[in-house]
Amino acid sequence: MDIKKIPKFLIFCFVGGVATLIDFVIFNLFAYILGSGFLMPQISRILGILISMVWNFTMNRNITFRVREEKIKYQLPKWIIVYGITALINLAIFSLVISQIGNTLLGRNIAFVSGTAVSISLNFLGSKFWTFRRRN
Repeated sequence: MDIKKIPKFLIFCFVGGVATLIDFVIFNLFAYILGSGFLMPQISRILGILISMVWNFTMNRNITFRVREEKIKYQLPKWIIVYGITALINLAIFSLVISQIGNTLLGRNIAFVSGTAVSISLNFLGSKFWTFRRRN
């Protein structure tokens, strides 16, 4: 299969799906270890996001947008800004949902999915049109 013929958004969704799985596992692992005390779900959420970000940057740079010829020193700061903003939006939605439905295992995971769903489109747009845009 020629990866160049697959639409970028589908590749982005696959890469993001794996990143989400990494994020989900790390989040639940730390939520289990840290418990449900004050800010523990948010700390677990931040750790999951940060760890999955490494996978996301590497795979989107090299596979989804294939812009390896561009220097990382130009891409990485833009990517950190895009993902930083969307991570804050994700975390805000996560916290809002937990405050409304409760800090239970099910509540935390519904909040996880809610925040992630909103941030996916924003991440794609920021990555495609700013972070990994080819400089001509």
